[in-house]
Amino acid sequence: MRVTSFTTTMSAEDIMYDLKTLVEPQVPELTFTKLTLEDNYIEVAGTFHKIMDIPFLARIRIVSVFQNIMSLRIERVKVLKIGIPKFILNTASKMAAKKALEMGLGYENKTILVNIDKALQKVPHVHLEVDHFIMENGVLSLRLKGIEADIEAMQKEANKDNEAEERKQQELEAEKIRIFNEKLQEIRKTEDSYSEFRDKIMQKVPYDRKNLAKYGFILPDMYALALRLMKDKRVTKRDKAIIAFTFMYPLVPMDFIPSKVPVLGKVDDIAIFFFGTNYIMKKIPVPILVKHWQGDLATLKLVKDNIETILNFTPGKTLNQVYGFVDESLEKRKPSYLKDEAYLVEAPIPMDLNPIFDPVTK
Repeated sequence: MRVTSFTTTMSAEDIMYDLKTLVEPQVPELTFTKLTLEDNYIEVAGTFHKIMDIPFLARIRIVSVFQNIMSLRIERVKVLKIGIPKFILNTASKMAAKKALEMGLGYENKTILVNIDKALQKVPHVHLEVDHFIMENGVLSLRLKGIEADIEAMQKEANKDNEAEERKQQELEAEKIRIFNEKLQEIRKTEDSYSEFRDKIMQKVPYDRKNLAKYGFILPDMYALALRLMKDKRVTKRDKAIIAFTFMYPLVPMDFIPSKVPVLGKVDDIAIFFFGTNYIMKKIPVPILVKHWQGDLATLKLVKDNIETILNFTPGKTLNQVYGFVDESLEKRKPSYLKDEAYLVEAPIPMDLNPIFDPVTK
């Protein structure tokens, strides 16, 4: 893209905004308080903090613009209301320009030279020339010409930065997951009579059948998990009620819920069990599940990732949707659990547990 020329204007407020957003963050001790534009002069006031706030005032005159080089001259500087002699200003200006050569600043004949082409190197793929300037009524007007911008290159540069940022975020997230899973491996598993019984059975299983046996233990492992969750003080009473109902009901030889009862009456025993399993896997924090799960973590993840898909092929899907609305409403009023990371510690976390069922008043 190329533009022959156009005129842009900058008010004192515009320049002050640039100073505060571009300069102050780089020099935290420096604070600009006032800026005035008048008769080719820029007068800026502020403070420099060194043990105490030291007030200063600087008056800079724009001398000329030629071949894309702007000439500036420091006319006056006051520190603590004391004027600084010109020979000191010239010496300080010369030293400052030497330190900022890469930013396009130079010093010659008591004048600071701003090389606009060199300064624009910080903005790749853009070129322009300052052809003329005028300052009146507190506004600095600059006429720019020969403006060129490689939009495609700028877009590629922006996309490159976005991709780098996304890649960085992905790496941070992957590292967070890695650390979380390492800590899961360190959780001390629950040990009880079922643990001993299961270990004895697994020891008798032939080596080439152990993988098959792991899947065969999913059902008893789920019931052991449910029983252990019932004993865990970190699990809310409301969730314990759901666990007790969904895991015990399929074991009862008769139907206590008549078919005329909405939703529940149309759901069979297996569907209720799948609903309870899905509820546990989605609601209970992962570290609590890991602590009470008797099998390996790969099998637990297999169940956690696939149980909802299985549930959707049963009448329990309707029960899951209906109770989902109730549970969501209760969670908005008072969350049941902290974030998963909070349960990586061994000691139970004291919580104000929810009652079994709170009446929905909103």
